[in-house]
Amino acid sequence: TERMAIAIQEGAAAEGIETILKNVNDAVKTDVVDADAVAIGSPNYNHAMMPTVRKFLKEIEGTDLSGKVGLSFGSYGWSFEATDEINRILTSCGMEMIKDLCIKRMPGEEELELCRRVGSLLACKIMEKEVLCAV
Repeated sequence: TERMAIAIQEGAAAEGIETILKNVNDAVKTDVVDADAVAIGSPNYNHAMMPTVRKFLKEIEGTDLSGKVGLSFGSYGWSFEATDEINRILTSCGMEMIKDLCIKRMPGEEELELCRRVGSLLACKIMEKEVLCAV
């Protein structure tokens, strides 16, 4: 999931926007409130997101995030509960979500390129640019 996060950041930065990559252990609520777009990821762990991601999302749950764009992403073995729950929480805060990004197991170069394209899409959404690439 960390490799996915780095690739998403690379794709967004390639569009010329300022990006910040943080582990949820180091993130605070104002990081999300001050951002135009947020990508939060977690591997699927025992049919749920990682406890550290859940803890962070509990801190921002109920915050008005209207006008922001979000992305839920993660790796999985056989189910999508982690990304589904991240999406549900961010949507309940008013965030406009783009399609979840789920990669089976460890991402290879082809999957990391997909992550970069999704990062580019996320950046384009906040810059209100026409998106010319298909994800």
